Amino acid sequence: MSLICPLCRDALLPAGKSYRCGKGHSFDLAKEGYLSLLHGRQKGDGRGDSKAMMLARDRVHRAGVFDPLLQALSALRFDPPLRSVLELGCGEGFFLGHVARAHQVPVSYGLDLSVDAVKLAARTQRQSLILRADLLTGLPFADASLDLVQSIFAPRPLAEIRRVLRPGGHALFIYPQADHWHELRAFLPLAGIGEEKLQAAGLAGFVPVSEEAVVTPRELTHDLLTDLVEMSPSIHRLERDGVPWREQLPARLTATLSVRVMLCRKP
Repeated sequence: MSLICPLCRDALLPAGKSYRCGKGHSFDLAKEGYLSLLHGRQKGDGRGDSKAMMLARDRVHRAGVFDPLLQALSALRFDPPLRSVLELGCGEGFFLGHVARAHQVPVSYGLDLSVDAVKLAARTQRQSLILRADLLTGLPFADASLDLVQSIFAPRPLAEIRRVLRPGGHALFIYPQADHWHELRAFLPLAGIGEEKLQAAGLAGFVPVSEEAVVTPRELTHDLLTDLVEMSPSIHRLERDGVPWREQLPARLTATLSVRVMLCRKP
């Protein structure tokens, strides 16, 4: 078992409807099926993305908007075959489930801070263990215990990713390019996309394996445009400022999906 206790770092093992370590710390499985590893002041339902954001993301994914990215994920090659995968910031588990199925990964974990995200992920990705935890406070996994860690539009704690990967394990990073949905930005004051390219200094300890840009136009209805905005961090500012953003969106729009897929290996 790869899990470790977030309090003492001992191995965390299943015990009925709980997970316990040798020092007696215990974490209960929620009725929805996820395991919360938050403790003390970390607890609280208002952290992470909201339920409305999660449902919007789920609708966008189910509509096939990101299918070109799924094809790129399916085409990745891993040698030897993967035995385990962890997705950081897994949301509702859409990409986690796809990678686990496409590459026949027997053990999969999803981690997110949002209680609404982990509830939905636990319901839709029953083959995975879904964890509620803060990825910026240390990953609850043993050293050199995982074959693949993926961060898809999520934070990338590189030192922790290196720590939990086995020698020869892979890190998968997917992030938006500067022109991602740029046509949509002509209608709304959305947050800009910074230069998120991973710098060589940050990748010390990783060996690049492959890098690909997925750039393709997508035909989007007003409903899908609405969901794309609602699933993004920009929604907080738009709602706070009282922007009538739904009315400013066109009935239809051809917009560019533009993301970078980078696969690295730990020597």
